[in-house]
Formats: sequence, C-alpha cells, structure tokens
Amino acid sequence: MKLNPQQLDDHLSGELAPVYLISGDEPLLVDEVLAGLRSAASKQGYTERDYHVAERWFDWSELASGMQNMSLFSERRIIEIRLPTGKPGDKGSRFFVAAAENPTPDTIIIVITPSLDSKVAKSKWVSSLTRAGVWLALRAPDAAGLPTWINARLKAAGLRADRDALQLLVAQVEGNLLAAKQEIDKLKLLAIEGQVTIDTVRTSVADGARFDVYQLGDAALSGNRARAARILYSLEKEGVAAPLVLWSLVREITAVSEIIFRVSGGQSVGQAMAGAKIWSSRQQLIRQAMRGRDVRFARGLIASARRADRIVKGSRKGQPWNALLELTMTLAGGDGWRAETL
Repeated sequence: MKLNPQQLDDHLSGELAPVYLISGDEPLLVDEVLAGLRSAASKQGYTERDYHVAERWFDWSELASGMQNMSLFSERRIIEIRLPTGKPGDKGSRFFVAAAENPTPDTIIIVITPSLDSKVAKSKWVSSLTRAGVWLALRAPDAAGLPTWINARLKAAGLRADRDALQLLVAQVEGNLLAAKQEIDKLKLLAIEGQVTIDTVRTSVADGARFDVYQLGDAALSGNRARAARILYSLEKEGVAAPLVLWSLVREITAVSEIIFRVSGGQSVGQAMAGAKIWSSRQQLIRQAMRGRDVRFARGLIASARRADRIVKGSRKGQPWNALLELTMTLAGGDGWRAETL
C-alpha cells in the first residue's frame, strides 16, 4: 500500500511490513521516516541492520545468496538498500520482485530512492514492492505550503508563532527544511512560555555577521544610499538568502507606503503611525523616509517591490541581487543615486 507521512505513526504501532520503499529528494524527511521505522523495528526485535548502496556494479546475486543462507537461529534483521539513481537495473529489478513475492522470514527490506518519475513508479519492481509492503513517497512542501509546514512543526514543538515571526522564519530558511528544523530547535530554547515573536526569531537567526537585514532597512529608510549599498553587498558576500533580504525591504516599503496612503487620506502623521502600528523606536526613520514623498511615489515603490519579488522568486528574468539593489536605492532615495557612491 501507499502511505503518506501523516499515516506512518499509526502504521508503525502495528505489525511491520516485510518491505518498505521510501522515495524522496529531501534528506530531512527521508531521515525522519527511516529513524521512525528503525525505532519501531527495534522494539519488535529487529536487532541487526545491514546497509548497502546499490551503485552500477552492485552484486545483487551475492545479496540474494546471503539472505537465503541466513541461519535458522539468526537474529531478526533490517536490510537497507539505497539506490542513488532510483533505477536498480535488470538484476536489481528481478531481486526486488523476488523479494516481494517470497519475503525472507524475520527480515525487513527497506529501499531508499530519490523521487521516482511516473515511468519508474509504474515499473514491475515498484508495483511488486508496493503490493507486498509499503511505499512512502515523500515530497517537500512548495513555496506556498512552506509556512503551513513550518507552523505545524512549531506547534509539534510546543511553540506558537505570530504572523510576522512566521514570515521571517520562512524567509530565513529559504526552503531548506533542515535549516527550518534547526531554527525551531533553537526557538524552543529562546521562546518565553512557548510564544515566538519576530524578536525571538531575529535573535535566533543572528549569526555574528558584520551586517544584518535590519541594518539594511535602517540605512535605506534614512536615505544613506552609500551605506545601504555597502550593507547589501556584504549580505550577498556573506551568503544571506536573497528572499530574506527581500522580506526585510518589503516590510519597510509596506510600512512607508501605508503611512503615505493614510496621510493622503486625511490622517495626521501621528494617527497614521498609530493606525499602522509602527513602533515608537521606528517612527523617526519612517518619518524621514516619507518626507517629500507622495502617493505616486508609494505606488511606484510597491510596483518596484513586486518586480523584485518576481525576479528573486524566479518567475521573471533578472539577477536577484541587482533587483534588490535597485529596490534598496529606490527606497533610499529614488533615481538620483550614482554608482561611485559605493
């Protein structure tokens, strides 16, 4: 049968199958399933584990002979076979079909592969393993599903995250599930009474780098274009994720634009700041950034942010860091910057 990861715990509480096929490209998901399966097998008396990597010249006949010649009194064992290409070849295919049709007593075979394409998924060896045992096809969440995945992991860790904290965490890990797990592990130590705020995440992701994305936003809001450009260049060289830089700039652009729109609608600057929930420590920078700016500027700023977002996320052609530089300069001072200020 075919199971999804959410069904695995219930399955492992019962009798284990003779064969398992685990396919997926995300190491964290594969390793977690393997760990759960090994733990359940150990509790059921499977005390030995053999591990094989079946590359091009792997001897399938030797593996088959070794399984057939197991002593009557040998321990229960797990045999793990990793297929780096996801294709076992003719001999490997025959081995899996035979192993599925005639399971070896007291033995669990676990086959680990990358994600399988539709052609391989319909092959005889995959069908045989699925009929005889369990197939877990593991897929990492896409960009749209990543916030839900991270939020679920936070809840499983006993944590609650507000919206801004979750958005920052998503931007920081840039789709890397292992990095997400590591950040959540750190947040368990930092969160007060299980509550994760944007400041909690900011503290967690700080890594001692010379600059961070918050300093970039401050420099741009203050109109210091040369400093903003230097910080952006440093962030790129330090390997900071482009989506995280984009998130920080969009956050500032959203704040400035909202204040401009509110003021143009008749509110005082103070009322606009309060309505937009701008922290008192940020109000002076926001005032400086919106000085002399009107609704036309705010709309252009939002359009620039949308363009940079598409480039950074790959839906529009362009160089992500060039797009981020353009967006930073637009926020910092419009079109009047010159390259020599770098």
